[in-house]
Amino acid sequence: MVTVKQEVDVTSSFGSYLPTLRERLIWKWTDWSLLPQGLRQRLRKQFARPVSGPFDIEHDGMNFRLYPAENYCDRVLFGRSVMPEKIEHDALLPLLTPAMVFVDIGANVGSYSVFVGSHLKGNAVLLALEPHPRTFQKLMFNLQANGLPTDHVVNCGVGPDVETLELWSDGGSNIGHTSMLKAGTANPQVSVSVQVVPLMKLLTDHGIASIDVLKIDIEGFEDRALAPFFDVAPDTLLPKHILLETAHQNLWDRDLQKMLDACGYKTRFSTKENLLLTRKI
Repeated sequence: MVTVKQEVDVTSSFGSYLPTLRERLIWKWTDWSLLPQGLRQRLRKQFARPVSGPFDIEHDGMNFRLYPAENYCDRVLFGRSVMPEKIEHDALLPLLTPAMVFVDIGANVGSYSVFVGSHLKGNAVLLALEPHPRTFQKLMFNLQANGLPTDHVVNCGVGPDVETLELWSDGGSNIGHTSMLKAGTANPQVSVSVQVVPLMKLLTDHGIASIDVLKIDIEGFEDRALAPFFDVAPDTLLPKHILLETAHQNLWDRDLQKMLDACGYKTRFSTKENLLLTRKI
């Protein structure tokens, strides 16, 4: 574990940190997906961390400022030149419509929110929620670098109550992988106190009366975030589509999939870690 110390630069204009070919090749080599994970970690520590960025890149018409030494999503974009969870992004494309409402719970650095906002040319309501203060700064910068609105971007987590909880991470190589549950992250070394707010309150506070697509990826805390919402939400507020991470469903206290089945959701697409559900009315 390596504790991050570099300041997040949210003031320099996009394009201030253009990577060299050497820097891109180093990260491409040290994060080659065919190498064992342990070997990739050792190679990154020895060769890549001395050139840790940040790096400003354009990918498929989207702008990102990347910190690959401390975030897996950034490493995939920078080293492999592909969007993280590209298969899921492709599955979402047919669902994107002008002026839609996209709720992004666990927005990380914005790979989903930037994707949706950029494809709709900013003509969408983006409620993006990210609890980690450092990652939140990166999310805000990436949205602004693409000319996307940030009036519904909130530095908070989602849970059953308004409260302060500890958010756990490894504190170094992947602070984008965080969880309110210590068992939800692979190497829980560091925690930070974060604000948690119920989803219903957030929607009310931001004047959102309908949801077209809701994406949630919060490492085992999905049931704590969604089940209380489904307990009280009117039918008109239930999302048309939900992209749900199920990789940590063993940590759920409530059977979220059973609850969604009862609400009329059917699987339209699945991967090893995610389900894309559509509500049949």
